[in-house]
Amino acid sequence: YERALQIRLATLGEQHADMAATYNNIGNAYFNKGEYNNALHMFDIGLQIRLAVVRKKHPDNAAAYNNVGLTQYGKGEHDKALQMH
Repeated sequence: YERALQIRLATLGEQHADMAATYNNIGNAYFNKGEYNNALHMFDIGLQIRLAVVRKKHPDNAAAYNNVGLTQYGKGEHDKALQMH
């Protein structure tokens, strides 16, 4: 994922929907390793890109919010998780 991130940054720039997907994939890898702070950081970057480049009500945004919520739940931040779901 890190290699894909560097290639996409060089070819697409930061503000592209495909960049959001790449950050989401990196977030999933961190989540699966139990590295919730790193996962949350990656999911948040991806979400901010999505909100900037696609319409606010896009279905991919719902998935991004869900990933943030799942990660917050994994960290024991249940109230924050509920706000994302």
